[in-house]
Amino acid sequence: MSAPTYASYLHLDELLSLQRPFSPPDDVDLHDAERLFIVVHQASEVLLGQALTDLRRIAGPGGAESAGHRADRATWVVHTLVGNVGLLREALRPRDFLGFRDLFGSASGLQSTQFQELFRLTDRFAAAGLPDRARAERLRAAVVAWREAHLELVRHTIGDHPGSGDTSGIDFLRRRLTASARGKAVAAPGCPVGANH
Repeated sequence: MSAPTYASYLHLDELLSLQRPFSPPDDVDLHDAERLFIVVHQASEVLLGQALTDLRRIAGPGGAESAGHRADRATWVVHTLVGNVGLLREALRPRDFLGFRDLFGSASGLQSTQFQELFRLTDRFAAAGLPDRARAERLRAAVVAWREAHLELVRHTIGDHPGSGDTSGIDFLRRRLTASARGKAVAAPGCPVGANH
């Protein structure tokens, strides 16, 4: 077996072939804006997978041994997800989003099982406590910061229009954010960064 290259180790050929916008390729501005939307969501789901790897280990047998480091790492990843939302907020024009929004049909961030699991685990750790209560609170604060950033993204892209997944859009997310900030378990809005629009 030959030594891996950078590209083969990261499976770059496969990874970089996974961005497939539905908008017409000849409408280059719209097509490239939709590609950015896909890239940010895919990157967020990959990062979220790492945060969940750490949080699941904490929740599993023997998880207390490296719980502090893993909780910190998951929190840093969630802060990175906040940055992903900010990228879309700054770089995705509302007119472009509204130009391709209908193309993904009923697909919605509500369907992100990883975000739903993140919210459940965060609520669980906040209620039962990680070995370090302060770390559980930092994780919860990072998740609330993501939800706040996501709310601002939705306000920027769709304003008062209805959301996807049969939600009321901004009002739906605002209620979930308020409940989450009060420490109540809520049904996850689930968007990695920009669906639920």
